[in-house]
Amino acid sequence: MRAFVLSAVAAIAAMAFVACSGGMQATPSIGSPGTVDAPATTTAPGSTDNSADVSDDTADAPPVTSSKPGTSSKPSGSSPAPHAPSPPPRAQQAFHPICTQAASPGRRQCASIVRVQPRGGCAKSAPYCAAALQSAYGAAQTARSRGRGVLVAIVDAFGYPAASNDLAVYRKSMGLPACTPSNGCLKIVNQSGRTAPLPKPNADSSDDWRAEEAVDLQMASALCPNCKLLLVQANSDKNSDLAAGVNAAAALGAAAISNSYSSAEGGAADAAYSRAGRAITASSGDDGSAKQPCSFAGVVCVGGTTLTAAGRGWVEHGWRSSGSGCSALVAKPSWQHGRDCPTRSLVDASAVADPNTGVAFYESAGGGWQQAGGTGVAAPIVAALFALEPSAVRANAPAWLWRHGRKPPRLGGT
Repeated sequence: MRAFVLSAVAAIAAMAFVACSGGMQATPSIGSPGTVDAPATTTAPGSTDNSADVSDDTADAPPVTSSKPGTSSKPSGSSPAPHAPSPPPRAQQAFHPICTQAASPGRRQCASIVRVQPRGGCAKSAPYCAAALQSAYGAAQTARSRGRGVLVAIVDAFGYPAASNDLAVYRKSMGLPACTPSNGCLKIVNQSGRTAPLPKPNADSSDDWRAEEAVDLQMASALCPNCKLLLVQANSDKNSDLAAGVNAAAALGAAAISNSYSSAEGGAADAAYSRAGRAITASSGDDGSAKQPCSFAGVVCVGGTTLTAAGRGWVEHGWRSSGSGCSALVAKPSWQHGRDCPTRSLVDASAVADPNTGVAFYESAGGGWQQAGGTGVAAPIVAALFALEPSAVRANAPAWLWRHGRKPPRLGGT
Protein backbone atom coordinates (compact mmCIF):
# COMPACT_ATOMS: atom_id res chain seq x y z
CA MET A 1 0.00 0.00 0.00
CA ARG A 2 2.80 2.39 0.90
CA ALA A 3 4.55 1.83 -2.41
CA PHE A 4 1.32 2.67 -4.19
CA VAL A 5 1.00 6.01 -2.40
CA LEU A 6 4.63 6.79 -3.06
CA SER A 7 3.90 6.21 -6.72
CA ALA A 8 1.22 8.91 -6.60
CA VAL A 9 3.61 11.51 -5.21
CA ALA A 10 6.33 10.43 -7.61
CA ALA A 11 3.89 10.94 -10.44
CA ILE A 12 3.13 14.46 -9.23
CA ALA A 13 6.88 15.10 -9.11
CA ALA A 14 7.21 13.84 -12.65
CA MET A 15 4.71 16.42 -13.89
CA ALA A 16 7.30 19.14 -13.23
CA PHE A 17 8.96 18.15 -16.48
CA VAL A 18 5.71 18.67 -18.34
CA ALA A 19 5.11 22.08 -16.81
CA CYS A 20 8.53 23.16 -17.99
CA SER A 21 8.72 21.54 -21.41
CA GLY A 22 5.11 21.35 -22.52
CA GLY A 23 5.30 17.67 -23.47
CA MET A 24 2.30 15.37 -23.10
CA GLN A 25 2.70 11.81 -21.86
CA ALA A 26 0.47 9.17 -20.29
CA THR A 27 0.71 5.80 -18.57
CA PRO A 28 -1.99 3.21 -17.99
CA SER A 29 -1.56 3.31 -14.21
CA ILE A 30 0.12 5.56 -11.70
CA GLY A 31 1.01 2.45 -9.76
CA SER A 32 3.35 1.36 -12.56
CA PRO A 33 6.18 3.90 -12.48
CA GLY A 34 8.62 3.91 -15.32
CA THR A 35 6.11 2.71 -17.94
CA VAL A 36 5.52 5.69 -20.22
CA ASP A 37 3.57 5.56 -23.46
CA ALA A 38 4.41 7.60 -26.51
CA PRO A 39 3.48 11.28 -26.22
CA ALA A 40 -0.21 11.92 -26.78
CA THR A 41 -1.52 14.76 -28.88
CA THR A 42 -5.23 14.96 -28.14
CA THR A 43 -7.03 17.26 -25.74
CA ALA A 44 -10.54 17.10 -24.39
CA PRO A 45 -13.27 19.32 -25.85
CA GLY A 46 -13.14 22.78 -24.29
CA SER A 47 -9.48 22.52 -23.33
CA THR A 48 -6.56 24.07 -25.14
CA ASP A 49 -3.30 22.34 -26.02
CA ASN A 50 -0.78 25.00 -25.07
CA SER A 51 2.22 22.73 -25.14
CA ALA A 52 3.80 24.55 -28.04
CA ASP A 53 3.76 27.77 -26.04
CA VAL A 54 5.83 26.44 -23.16
CA SER A 55 9.57 27.00 -23.08
CA ASP A 56 12.11 24.17 -22.80
CA ASP A 57 14.46 26.40 -20.85
CA THR A 58 13.82 24.67 -17.52
CA ALA A 59 13.44 20.99 -18.39
CA ASP A 60 15.34 20.21 -15.20
CA ALA A 61 13.07 17.45 -13.85
CA PRO A 62 11.61 13.93 -14.36
CA PRO A 63 8.81 12.89 -16.79
CA VAL A 64 5.07 12.66 -16.24
CA THR A 65 2.92 9.68 -15.31
CA SER A 66 -0.83 9.33 -15.02
CA SER A 67 -3.64 7.04 -13.82
CA LYS A 68 -7.28 5.98 -14.17
CA PRO A 69 -10.11 8.42 -14.71
CA GLY A 70 -12.69 9.24 -12.09
CA THR A 71 -15.80 11.34 -12.23
CA SER A 72 -16.46 15.04 -12.34
CA SER A 73 -19.13 17.47 -13.33
CA LYS A 74 -20.00 19.00 -16.67
CA PRO A 75 -19.96 22.77 -17.14
CA SER A 76 -23.27 24.45 -17.78
CA GLY A 77 -23.70 27.52 -19.97
CA SER A 78 -25.71 30.57 -19.00
CA SER A 79 -29.33 30.92 -20.17
CA PRO A 80 -30.96 34.02 -21.71
CA ALA A 81 -33.07 36.19 -19.43
CA PRO A 82 -36.75 35.04 -19.25
CA HIS A 83 -39.16 36.67 -21.73
CA ALA A 84 -36.35 38.22 -23.75
CA PRO A 85 -37.22 38.59 -27.48
CA SER A 86 -35.04 35.78 -28.90
CA PRO A 87 -31.63 37.11 -27.80
CA PRO A 88 -28.48 35.24 -28.81
CA PRO A 89 -27.12 32.83 -26.16
CA ARG A 90 -25.18 34.67 -23.50
CA ALA A 91 -21.49 33.82 -23.32
CA GLN A 92 -20.32 31.93 -20.26
CA GLN A 93 -18.64 34.15 -17.69
CA ALA A 94 -14.89 34.36 -18.25
CA PHE A 95 -12.41 33.14 -15.70
CA HIS A 96 -10.88 35.79 -13.47
CA PRO A 97 -8.17 35.76 -10.79
CA ILE A 98 -9.46 35.60 -7.23
CA CYS A 99 -6.99 38.31 -6.29
CA THR A 100 -7.18 40.86 -9.07
CA GLN A 101 -4.80 43.23 -7.32
CA ALA A 102 -1.24 42.45 -8.38
CA ALA A 103 1.28 41.73 -5.66
CA SER A 104 3.04 44.94 -4.63
CA PRO A 105 6.47 45.06 -2.93
CA GLY A 106 6.28 43.27 0.40
CA ARG A 107 2.95 41.57 -0.41
CA ARG A 108 1.80 38.29 -1.97
CA GLN A 109 -0.98 37.57 -4.46
CA CYS A 110 -3.25 34.52 -4.19
CA ALA A 111 -2.95 32.15 -7.13
CA SER A 112 -6.33 30.67 -8.09
CA ILE A 113 -8.54 31.58 -11.05
CA VAL A 114 -12.32 31.07 -10.95
CA ARG A 115 -15.70 31.44 -12.58
CA VAL A 116 -19.17 30.75 -11.23
CA GLN A 117 -20.06 27.25 -12.38
CA PRO A 118 -23.40 25.63 -11.50
CA ARG A 119 -22.73 22.01 -10.67
CA GLY A 120 -25.03 19.02 -10.93
CA GLY A 121 -23.88 15.44 -10.58
CA CYS A 122 -20.30 14.54 -11.37
CA ALA A 123 -19.73 13.39 -14.95
CA LYS A 124 -16.61 12.90 -17.10
CA SER A 125 -15.48 16.45 -17.77
CA ALA A 126 -14.29 19.43 -15.77
CA PRO A 127 -14.88 20.79 -13.24
CA TYR A 128 -13.45 17.73 -11.51
CA CYS A 129 -14.87 16.42 -8.26
CA ALA A 130 -13.00 14.68 -5.44
CA ALA A 131 -13.32 11.15 -6.88
CA ALA A 132 -11.82 12.23 -10.20
CA LEU A 133 -8.86 13.93 -8.51
CA GLN A 134 -8.20 10.89 -6.33
CA SER A 135 -8.22 8.71 -9.43
CA ALA A 136 -6.03 11.03 -11.49
CA TYR A 137 -3.36 11.12 -8.80
CA GLY A 138 -3.45 7.46 -7.79
CA ALA A 139 -5.02 7.99 -4.38
CA ALA A 140 -8.48 6.44 -4.82
CA GLN A 141 -7.78 3.59 -2.38
CA THR A 142 -5.22 5.21 -0.09
CA ALA A 143 -7.36 8.31 0.47
CA ARG A 144 -9.88 6.06 2.21
CA SER A 145 -7.39 4.24 4.41
CA ARG A 146 -4.56 6.65 5.22
CA GLY A 147 -4.08 10.12 6.65
CA ARG A 148 -5.98 9.70 9.93
CA GLY A 149 -4.60 12.09 12.51
CA VAL A 150 -2.26 13.81 10.03
CA LEU A 151 -2.58 17.59 10.05
CA VAL A 152 -2.56 19.56 6.78
CA ALA A 153 -2.29 23.33 7.16
CA ILE A 154 -3.61 25.94 4.75
CA VAL A 155 -2.04 29.40 5.08
CA ASP A 156 -3.93 32.30 3.51
CA ALA A 157 -4.64 35.97 4.15
CA PHE A 158 -7.65 37.65 5.81
CA GLY A 159 -10.78 36.16 7.31
CA TYR A 160 -13.33 33.71 5.90
CA PRO A 161 -16.29 33.44 8.29
CA ALA A 162 -18.10 30.84 6.15
CA ALA A 163 -15.12 28.48 5.97
CA SER A 164 -16.64 25.70 8.06
CA ASN A 165 -20.08 25.89 6.45
CA ASP A 166 -18.73 25.97 2.88
CA LEU A 167 -16.40 23.06 3.60
CA ALA A 168 -19.36 21.10 4.96
CA VAL A 169 -21.31 21.66 1.72
CA TYR A 170 -18.35 20.50 -0.39
CA ARG A 171 -17.58 17.41 1.65
CA LYS A 172 -21.20 16.29 1.87
CA SER A 173 -21.64 16.76 -1.88
CA MET A 174 -18.49 14.75 -2.56
CA GLY A 175 -19.43 11.92 -0.20
CA LEU A 176 -16.56 12.74 2.20
CA PRO A 177 -16.83 12.45 6.00
CA ALA A 178 -17.72 15.60 7.94
CA CYS A 179 -14.80 17.81 8.98
CA THR A 180 -15.86 20.50 11.44
CA PRO A 181 -14.50 22.36 14.46
CA SER A 182 -16.95 20.45 16.67
CA ASN A 183 -15.61 17.01 15.69
CA GLY A 184 -11.99 18.15 15.96
CA CYS A 185 -11.21 17.75 12.26
CA LEU A 186 -11.09 21.46 11.36
CA LYS A 187 -9.33 24.20 13.30
CA ILE A 188 -9.18 27.86 12.28
CA VAL A 189 -6.57 30.15 13.83
CA ASN A 190 -4.96 33.54 13.32
CA GLN A 191 -1.32 34.05 12.39
CA SER A 192 -0.34 33.69 16.04
CA GLY A 193 -1.93 30.24 16.20
CA ARG A 194 -4.87 31.35 18.36
CA THR A 195 -8.54 30.74 17.66
CA ALA A 196 -9.43 34.38 18.44
CA PRO A 197 -9.50 37.04 17.30
CA LEU A 198 -9.70 36.01 13.66
CA PRO A 199 -9.10 38.63 10.96
CA LYS A 200 -12.01 40.08 9.00
CA PRO A 201 -12.39 39.52 5.24
CA ASN A 202 -10.63 42.25 3.33
CA ALA A 203 -13.18 44.87 2.30
CA ASP A 204 -11.26 45.50 -0.93
CA SER A 205 -12.84 43.24 -3.56
CA SER A 206 -9.58 43.20 -5.51
CA ASP A 207 -7.87 41.45 -2.61
CA ASP A 208 -10.57 39.17 -1.16
CA TRP A 209 -9.04 35.77 -0.39
CA ARG A 210 -12.19 33.90 0.73
CA ALA A 211 -12.48 31.92 -2.50
CA GLU A 212 -8.79 31.00 -2.30
CA GLU A 213 -9.28 29.66 1.21
CA ALA A 214 -12.28 27.65 0.00
CA VAL A 215 -10.29 26.14 -2.88
CA ASP A 216 -7.37 25.26 -0.62
CA LEU A 217 -9.42 23.60 2.12
CA GLN A 218 -11.52 21.67 -0.34
CA MET A 219 -8.64 20.42 -2.49
CA ALA A 220 -6.80 19.20 0.62
CA SER A 221 -10.06 17.46 1.59
CA ALA A 222 -10.41 15.87 -1.84
CA LEU A 223 -7.01 14.16 -1.76
CA CYS A 224 -6.78 13.41 1.97
CA PRO A 225 -10.33 13.19 3.35
CA ASN A 226 -9.13 11.57 6.59
CA CYS A 227 -6.61 14.30 7.35
CA LYS A 228 -7.23 16.97 9.94
CA LEU A 229 -7.27 20.50 8.54
CA LEU A 230 -5.78 23.68 9.96
CA LEU A 231 -6.73 26.99 8.34
CA VAL A 232 -4.32 29.76 9.30
CA GLN A 233 -5.65 33.23 8.48
CA ALA A 234 -2.92 35.86 8.34
CA ASN A 235 -3.83 39.44 9.20
CA SER A 236 -2.99 40.58 5.66
CA ASP A 237 -1.24 39.55 2.47
CA LYS A 238 2.06 41.05 3.65
CA ASN A 239 5.04 38.71 3.33
CA SER A 240 5.70 39.02 7.06
CA ASP A 241 2.12 38.14 8.07
CA LEU A 242 1.96 35.10 5.80
CA ALA A 243 5.37 33.92 7.04
CA ALA A 244 4.04 34.27 10.60
CA GLY A 245 1.15 32.04 9.54
CA VAL A 246 3.56 29.38 8.30
CA ASN A 247 5.40 29.55 11.63
CA ALA A 248 2.09 29.08 13.45
CA ALA A 249 1.21 26.07 11.29
CA ALA A 250 4.54 24.45 12.06
CA ALA A 251 4.22 25.17 15.78
CA LEU A 252 0.79 23.51 15.81
CA GLY A 253 2.22 20.32 14.31
CA ALA A 254 1.24 20.43 10.65
CA ALA A 255 2.88 17.65 8.63
CA ALA A 256 2.19 19.47 5.35
CA ILE A 257 1.72 23.22 4.85
CA SER A 258 0.15 24.61 1.68
CA ASN A 259 0.67 28.18 0.47
CA SER A 260 -1.38 29.24 -2.58
CA TYR A 261 0.24 32.61 -3.15
CA SER A 262 3.30 34.19 -4.71
CA SER A 263 5.15 37.39 -5.52
CA ALA A 264 8.34 38.44 -7.26
CA GLU A 265 11.58 37.15 -5.79
CA GLY A 266 12.97 39.37 -3.06
CA GLY A 267 15.56 37.34 -1.16
CA ALA A 268 17.60 34.15 -1.12
CA ALA A 269 15.93 32.53 1.92
CA ASP A 270 13.22 32.85 4.56
CA ALA A 271 13.45 30.72 7.70
CA ALA A 272 9.65 30.35 7.90
CA TYR A 273 9.69 28.26 4.71
CA SER A 274 12.55 25.98 5.73
CA ARG A 275 11.12 23.26 7.96
CA ALA A 276 12.84 19.88 8.08
CA GLY A 277 10.33 17.12 8.57
CA ARG A 278 7.39 19.05 7.08
CA ALA A 279 6.36 19.26 3.44
CA ILE A 280 5.84 22.92 2.56
CA THR A 281 4.24 23.54 -0.84
CA ALA A 282 3.78 26.85 -2.64
CA SER A 283 2.23 27.93 -5.92
CA SER A 284 4.60 28.81 -8.73
CA GLY A 285 2.26 31.61 -9.84
CA ASP A 286 0.23 32.08 -12.99
CA ASP A 287 2.31 34.36 -15.20
CA GLY A 288 5.27 32.21 -16.24
CA SER A 289 8.03 33.83 -14.15
CA ALA A 290 9.98 32.65 -11.09
CA LYS A 291 8.19 33.48 -7.84
CA GLN A 292 8.59 33.27 -4.07
CA PRO A 293 8.07 31.57 -1.69
CA CYS A 294 8.12 28.89 -4.40
CA SER A 295 11.79 29.38 -5.22
CA PHE A 296 13.04 28.96 -1.64
CA ALA A 297 15.12 25.78 -1.36
CA GLY A 298 13.00 24.29 1.43
CA VAL A 299 9.72 24.59 -0.51
CA VAL A 300 8.11 22.15 -2.93
CA CYS A 301 7.50 24.52 -5.84
CA VAL A 302 4.22 23.46 -7.46
CA GLY A 303 3.43 24.29 -11.09
CA GLY A 304 0.37 23.56 -13.18
CA THR A 305 -0.89 21.16 -15.83
CA THR A 306 -3.86 20.63 -18.10
CA LEU A 307 -5.62 17.44 -16.95
CA THR A 308 -7.95 15.43 -19.21
CA ALA A 309 -9.44 11.95 -19.04
CA ALA A 310 -8.30 9.68 -21.87
CA GLY A 311 -9.92 6.26 -22.11
CA ARG A 312 -9.03 4.35 -18.96
CA GLY A 313 -6.27 6.78 -18.01
CA TRP A 314 -5.43 10.45 -17.70
CA VAL A 315 -3.37 12.78 -19.87
CA GLU A 316 -1.55 15.85 -18.59
CA HIS A 317 0.62 18.43 -20.25
CA GLY A 318 2.12 21.71 -19.13
CA TRP A 319 -0.15 24.70 -18.62
CA ARG A 320 1.56 27.64 -20.34
CA SER A 321 0.74 30.20 -17.62
CA SER A 322 2.37 28.17 -14.86
CA GLY A 323 5.34 29.87 -13.24
CA SER A 324 8.68 28.21 -13.95
CA GLY A 325 12.26 29.07 -14.81
CA CYS A 326 15.47 29.69 -12.92
CA SER A 327 15.69 31.66 -9.69
CA ALA A 328 17.60 34.93 -9.86
CA LEU A 329 18.49 34.78 -6.16
CA VAL A 330 18.44 31.23 -4.76
CA ALA A 331 21.53 29.05 -5.21
CA LYS A 332 21.14 25.63 -6.83
CA PRO A 333 20.47 23.02 -4.11
CA SER A 334 22.85 20.08 -3.95
CA TRP A 335 20.01 17.63 -4.64
CA GLN A 336 18.85 19.31 -7.83
CA HIS A 337 20.35 17.95 -11.04
CA GLY A 338 20.37 19.20 -14.62
CA ARG A 339 22.37 21.86 -16.42
CA ASP A 340 19.65 24.20 -17.68
CA CYS A 341 19.63 26.32 -14.52
CA PRO A 342 22.81 27.42 -12.74
CA THR A 343 20.58 28.39 -9.79
CA ARG A 344 17.45 26.93 -8.15
CA SER A 345 15.26 25.39 -10.87
CA LEU A 346 11.49 25.78 -10.79
CA VAL A 347 9.26 23.73 -10.57
CA ASP A 348 9.55 20.56 -8.43
CA ALA A 349 6.06 19.11 -8.99
CA SER A 350 2.90 19.99 -10.90
CA ALA A 351 -0.82 19.24 -10.74
CA VAL A 352 -3.99 20.43 -12.43
CA ALA A 353 -4.13 24.22 -12.84
CA ASP A 354 -5.51 24.98 -16.30
CA PRO A 355 -8.87 26.61 -15.46
CA ASN A 356 -10.45 24.99 -18.54
CA THR A 357 -9.79 21.59 -16.93
CA GLY A 358 -10.30 22.89 -13.42
CA VAL A 359 -11.89 21.69 -10.22
CA ALA A 360 -15.28 22.17 -8.57
CA PHE A 361 -15.40 24.03 -5.26
CA TYR A 362 -18.05 25.75 -3.17
CA GLU A 363 -17.89 29.28 -1.76
CA SER A 364 -21.17 30.84 -0.69
CA ALA A 365 -20.14 34.50 -0.86
CA GLY A 366 -18.95 34.03 -4.44
CA GLY A 367 -22.17 32.50 -5.71
CA GLY A 368 -21.91 28.88 -4.55
CA TRP A 369 -20.41 26.27 -6.88
CA GLN A 370 -17.52 27.54 -8.97
CA GLN A 371 -14.77 26.18 -11.22
CA ALA A 372 -11.18 26.93 -10.29
CA GLY A 373 -7.78 26.70 -11.87
CA GLY A 374 -4.42 28.34 -11.32
CA THR A 375 -1.47 27.03 -9.38
CA GLY A 376 -3.41 27.89 -6.23
CA VAL A 377 -5.35 24.67 -6.93
CA ALA A 378 -2.21 22.59 -7.42
CA ALA A 379 -0.40 23.51 -4.17
CA PRO A 380 -2.94 21.99 -1.72
CA ILE A 381 -3.31 18.89 -3.92
CA VAL A 382 0.41 18.17 -3.65
CA ALA A 383 0.46 19.02 0.08
CA ALA A 384 -2.36 16.54 0.70
CA LEU A 385 -0.53 13.80 -1.21
CA PHE A 386 2.51 14.36 1.00
CA ALA A 387 0.25 14.02 4.04
CA LEU A 388 -0.50 10.46 2.89
CA GLU A 389 3.23 9.67 2.97
CA PRO A 390 5.47 8.43 5.80
CA SER A 391 7.46 11.07 7.66
CA ALA A 392 10.68 10.00 5.93
CA VAL A 393 9.31 11.32 2.63
CA ARG A 394 8.40 14.66 4.20
CA ALA A 395 11.77 15.07 5.95
CA ASN A 396 13.16 16.95 2.95
CA ALA A 397 10.29 16.93 0.50
CA PRO A 398 11.87 18.84 -2.43
CA ALA A 399 14.98 16.65 -2.33
CA TRP A 400 12.87 13.48 -2.15
CA LEU A 401 11.01 14.45 -5.30
CA TRP A 402 14.20 15.05 -7.25
CA ARG A 403 15.81 11.86 -6.02
CA HIS A 404 12.82 9.56 -6.47
CA GLY A 405 10.58 11.27 -9.00
CA ARG A 406 11.24 8.73 -11.74
CA LYS A 407 10.65 5.62 -9.68
CA PRO A 408 9.66 5.66 -5.99
CA PRO A 409 11.57 3.50 -3.52
CA ARG A 410 9.95 0.41 -2.01
CA LEU A 411 9.88 1.21 1.68
CA GLY A 412 9.07 -1.34 4.35
CA GLY A 413 6.92 -3.57 2.16
CA THR A 414 3.69 -2.38 3.83
